[in-house]
Amino acid sequence: MLASDYLGRVVHDRSGRELGRVADLIARVGQDGVPRVTAVLVTPRWRGRLLGYERPGVQGPWLLERLARWLHRGTREIPWDEIRWPSA
Repeated sequence: MLASDYLGRVVHDRSGRELGRVADLIARVGQDGVPRVTAVLVTPRWRGRLLGYERPGVQGPWLLERLARWLHRGTREIPWDEIRWPSA
């Protein structure tokens, strides 16, 4: 599958509770040197593209950072194995 197949999809937790929409995929390089998706960024409200400033530890111009954090409040990182993908 392509990353675009996941972006924007509604996802649930293990108990079936809706978490929100996938805003981004997070990949990390494994011991074998191959990048693998390990988590997703889920947002409760769909506000278009992420700017990057809504992520913890990322700093930028204070106004853009504040705006991004406000628009994407509630965005959180969820481990891949905790996500349930409902059938389309």
